[in-house]
Amino acid sequence: MNRFESVNEVYLPYVEKYLGGKPLQNILVCGGNEGGVNAEIDRHKHLNYNKMFHFEVVEESIDYDEVIKDDILCPEVTIESVNLIYADVGGSWYWKGKPSDYRNNFDIEKIVRNGLKNNKLKTLVFLFFNGINQEPFLNDNLNLKSKDFFSENISWYDKWNKDNFTQRLDGIVFYE
Repeated sequence: MNRFESVNEVYLPYVEKYLGGKPLQNILVCGGNEGGVNAEIDRHKHLNYNKMFHFEVVEESIDYDEVIKDDILCPEVTIESVNLIYADVGGSWYWKGKPSDYRNNFDIEKIVRNGLKNNKLKTLVFLFFNGINQEPFLNDNLNLKSKDFFSENISWYDKWNKDNFTQRLDGIVFYE
């Protein structure tokens, strides 16, 4: 199985459980290059949503004008009315410092509070595909209502690199 299929085996049932069949407002995802944008459109094609916002931090990886050059975990401007966040961040280029230094730069409470503003479903499903060696943080003692946290290793075979890889996927549901 490839990376996309392996993630979807866990990701899609979890998202479907909380958001399936409901009219969604906004979705936030990572990946501004052709492969990333197309993969996320394909991954979410079964959902009924108003707008998908693509974030990308690496200038050279942005292939589309509508991609937001910003960090999905610590954006300069947060987006309101969000029902789903899929933060697939990683790579050696992503953060040059210590992982704990990066963790101190993002404010999950702020992102979630803004996502829940004017949120018709009063629900925000947040998934983090950890490619930057962060300890789980979505289940931290946040001042937010949440339920159904999970953390699972996802494994896949990369035919281009001819090797197996594993990365952790965390998920949680925040609600009002």
